[in-house]
Amino acid sequence: MKKADLEKRIKALAKSHDVEWLHLGGTKHDKYSLNGIVIVIPRHREIGEALAAKILKDCHKALDNLDD
Repeated sequence: MKKADLEKRIKALAKSHDVEWLHLGGTKHDKYSLNGIVIVIPRHREIGEALAAKILKDCHKALDNLDD
């Protein structure tokens, strides 16, 4: 999966839950905050499908905490 596509999916997910998706910086990885949870995305054009799925799963977990 392209990194840009993954970031678009996460932004849309955050927007649908009315949560900010904040860029925190980073050197070899981009770090973002989603509902107070730090999400780390490597700086590669292509991200493996398994890693992309894990990142999306972490995002869903962060957003599921909104309901608790």
